[in-house]
Amino acid sequence: MNLLRSKSSVFPEGFENLQNRLILNKAREMGIGCELLVDGCEDFLQLSLEHKQIIINKTRTHRLPLIAGLLAKNKQACNLILHEQGMPVPPYIVVAAMGEEAEVFLHQYSSIVVKPLDSSSSQGVTLDVRTVAELEAAIHLATQYGSSILLQQYVIGTDYRVLIINDQVAAVNQYRPVYVTGNGSSSVRERIEMLNRNRIQDTEIGAYEAFPAIDPENTHLLDTLRKQGLALNDVSPVDQEIELYDLRNSAAGKISEFYRDCTDDIHPDNARMMIQAAQALQIDVAGIDVRCKDIRVPITTAQGGILEVNALPDLTHHVYPHGGTTRDVVRQYLEYLFQS
Repeated sequence: MNLLRSKSSVFPEGFENLQNRLILNKAREMGIGCELLVDGCEDFLQLSLEHKQIIINKTRTHRLPLIAGLLAKNKQACNLILHEQGMPVPPYIVVAAMGEEAEVFLHQYSSIVVKPLDSSSSQGVTLDVRTVAELEAAIHLATQYGSSILLQQYVIGTDYRVLIINDQVAAVNQYRPVYVTGNGSSSVRERIEMLNRNRIQDTEIGAYEAFPAIDPENTHLLDTLRKQGLALNDVSPVDQEIELYDLRNSAAGKISEFYRDCTDDIHPDNARMMIQAAQALQIDVAGIDVRCKDIRVPITTAQGGILEVNALPDLTHHVYPHGGTTRDVVRQYLEYLFQS
């Protein structure tokens, strides 16, 4: 019997989304009823406990104000509110097209990020843009996903996702582009092939794909290896970390990432700041993207900043991290939903 198929079969018909499967699986464990509000539509789940019923949209709750979701979706409005709260937000401007204003901003900050103003899932986002030609191409890409374009200073540092549930830091993940580690005997190609084999986990909610398969023949990947003095058939030393992505002028949506739990590392000042950011936007369940040198050190504008606040955060990376502790964030989420 196919184990993945047998595990998938325990879910009612229509439960294909991994977030919804996580919620259903934990709800069963906690004695909470959970079903699709509309047959064949996964947009809404109806939860029931004793005499109380709640309707949710994945991690959007019944307590989330409409205005909060709209504010989070508009990066300019979100940045403005956070800046007024005195929080570190990298400098930015909004433009409608390529022009002198965009060029001046690029020359002022040397390295910038170009993103559609109201897109999601990193669609149309280009990282570490440094030349006018790259800027023009990045703006052209961004206009395919939105009418207005946000240009923002590119912050050098480490990326983190902070999950806030009901004014508490529920979990923190550090994430970085997928890489392989040398073992002194296998070629880079063999290490990538092993990575591809191990990227899909058999879990209680079925097959969990941590990231899309890596194509070892991808031109950008080969260029990234070449910059490190490597080729696919080379054998690298034990413990050498081999980067598979170069963030320089890269489309963010095409970068696969490892997520590692580091919840215990966040500095108390940073935790308070993330809670304040969610409160300022009235988002009760928020995923806050931060880039800084070290989450263990208080974040300032000089060494980091808040990049984005999401009103529909993904819980799967906290439940199935690439490294570190698994966090029972779905239980925390469900407990919050049914609290008085």
